[in-house]
Amino acid sequence: MKRLFRFKPLINNNNKRTMTTLNPDVEMASPDIDITQYNTVTEGTATILFPKKNEVFYNPVQQFNRDMSIAAIRTWSEIFNKEKAERMEKKLSKAKDEKSKTAIQNALDKHNTSDNFTILEALSASGLRSVRYAKEIPQLKQVVCNDIETDAIESIRRNVKYNGLSEEKVKPNLGDAMRVMYDTVGTDLKYDVVDLDPYGSAAPFVDGAVQAVSEGGLLCVTCTDLAILAGSMHPETCFGKYGGMPLKGMFPHEMALRLVLQMLQTSAGRYKRHIVPLVSCSIDFYLRVFVRVYTSPQQVKKSASKMAIVYECSGCHAFSVQHLGKMSIKDNGAERHTPGTGPSVNTLCDNCNNIHHIGGPAWGDNIHNDEFVAKMLQHVKDNEANYGTAQRMKGMLSVIKEEIHTPFYWTLARLCGTIHCNSIPVVDLFSAILNAGYKVSNSHCGKQSVKTDAPSHVMWDIMRAWVKKNPVVMNNIAENSPARAILAKEPTIEVDFTRHPDATSQSKAEHLVRYQVNPTANWGPKARAGQKRKTDEQVF
Repeated sequence: MKRLFRFKPLINNNNKRTMTTLNPDVEMASPDIDITQYNTVTEGTATILFPKKNEVFYNPVQQFNRDMSIAAIRTWSEIFNKEKAERMEKKLSKAKDEKSKTAIQNALDKHNTSDNFTILEALSASGLRSVRYAKEIPQLKQVVCNDIETDAIESIRRNVKYNGLSEEKVKPNLGDAMRVMYDTVGTDLKYDVVDLDPYGSAAPFVDGAVQAVSEGGLLCVTCTDLAILAGSMHPETCFGKYGGMPLKGMFPHEMALRLVLQMLQTSAGRYKRHIVPLVSCSIDFYLRVFVRVYTSPQQVKKSASKMAIVYECSGCHAFSVQHLGKMSIKDNGAERHTPGTGPSVNTLCDNCNNIHHIGGPAWGDNIHNDEFVAKMLQHVKDNEANYGTAQRMKGMLSVIKEEIHTPFYWTLARLCGTIHCNSIPVVDLFSAILNAGYKVSNSHCGKQSVKTDAPSHVMWDIMRAWVKKNPVVMNNIAENSPARAILAKEPTIEVDFTRHPDATSQSKAEHLVRYQVNPTANWGPKARAGQKRKTDEQVF
């Protein structure tokens, strides 16, 4: 998404870098930046300079990533600062002597009125993200803008200066991202937000990140190697990077999110820390997750019961989730942790007699926090003018807010394609599921997704009832097709297609931009800089 960042400094006849004024709209823009030497890109309140002599890529599709990140950090910071204030107020109420009360009250007043949290952008490239953070996030004390390339640091300094910011607010830092994060270990100088946004996998940086983030702080992670995570190629590579096997059949993008969350928890658990996912997003060609990190050996013990392996039928794609651990509460309130029991499926699929593929281990618990998503959505609605991608932000967050908390989903294409029937209208399918007493929603991961707690035999019962109303031509179906095994069985429930009032979601009724439409031809991640071009190309 960004990294490969190399610029040749612009030199004048006196061997000095030339800079003149650029944009009157930018506060305190440096008067010695030569605008004729640069191309400018404005995003949010930031304007970034790129030398015209270099071939530089700016990917406008990534604005959504940065907009979502700002909204998430602002939402988190309100919660984080409120929690800090409440802890101080609790101490104040318990303080007995006047000296202690005065000291605590002064600290509380300072906390409420001053900038009070820090961000590390570990892989900064041009500094666009950090500049936006500094200009658009209230109460931010400092963002450390780190990169390993000296040319990137030159660019960051230039962009910080051009945007009227001080290097105290946006601190350029030349260093290896892992060393910068490891330097916080054993100190109180941790970062309240750690942002990992690499080109490719974030896996190499996670061990340092889970240690560098403060107690209750926010860890923001992007992975752009979605083809690996979604299992479309080289599942062994995914296992090597993330410690889990992907499944590409029906829910690859949610599987990708859960593999990354599993990796984060596994890394955090080594240091007696645990994660709490706030919002997990499958976006275009990458994923982005926001999690809080806490220290609690007791909570780490629960992580096994939050991990799962997944069985997916190779024929009809029915799936079953098997948790690795099991937790029970004794009569005295003590927790007892034991291995999970299984398997949760028979050797062959009960629906179509095909074998299963096994995925995971993956995160088997909630991937979103309802309260946080609601707050973030409300923040976006209240600040639409601040976000260039506000309409899409509202749409995605609304779908996420409506998602039910059950792992994985079906797709309309798989359900209908498996039994070779005419496509069932989504509202009819949702109505049948709801009328049968189960929950259902879309997933933000897929346009025709069906997320439900209904077991697989109920889903196929519904499809059998649909086929009775809309017969298929059996002569066109192969003898060994899963369709024949499924349709040979009679429904075990009374299927009711009567229109249910909750079958149409609010986000759909409001005609929100729920799923991305390709903005341009050949859009997607920019190519990694090649061997021949690496001295003058940036990807971010």
